[in-house]
Amino acid sequence: YVQTTQPMEQLQQPAPQMMGGQQQVVYVNQEKPKSKVPWVAVALIIVSLFLPYISFFGESVSGFEMMGVVGEIADMGSDDSGDGSGDGSGDSADVPIEFVFFGIAALMVGLSPFVFLISAIISSIVLGSGKSPKVMGILHLGYAIIFLIVAAIGTIDAGILGSWSMYDLTGFGFYVGAFASGLLLVE
Repeated sequence: YVQTTQPMEQLQQPAPQMMGGQQQVVYVNQEKPKSKVPWVAVALIIVSLFLPYISFFGESVSGFEMMGVVGEIADMGSDDSGDGSGDGSGDSADVPIEFVFFGIAALMVGLSPFVFLISAIISSIVLGSGKSPKVMGILHLGYAIIFLIVAAIGTIDAGILGSWSMYDLTGFGFYVGAFASGLLLVE
């Protein structure tokens, strides 16, 4: 054991970042691989447009055909050159609520190919940017659930012919497109 009376000088090496160069900070992000399930949902929505959306006694109309029919109906409505000066003396009979809801459900099925195609396009853009299409999936699934509720309320009793609802007329393609949105919720 040696005892010194002089203070020891400590030699310190300068830290590496102080030796003249600038310090670089590198962040490494290890992202887990993104799920391909939302892309399957987009593909199912597109495929559903080729399947029957309306099916009635063996006759069916696909989603793309329905888009054409709706376009023709809209075109006929815009060609109407009525001046709108009706006298307003038409009968305003009370319409049963079931008929109103049946009509709303029919309108929802008629517009569904447009809604589903827009949903697929927006979801593709969102997925392409690396984000989650969960909000689009919720909106799309909400449309389907609202249809189910409205169609259930809009069941019409046709007497001897039985009950009719939009469930009886809606084809397989509508349901594929409507519930494929559940896959958009998967992360």
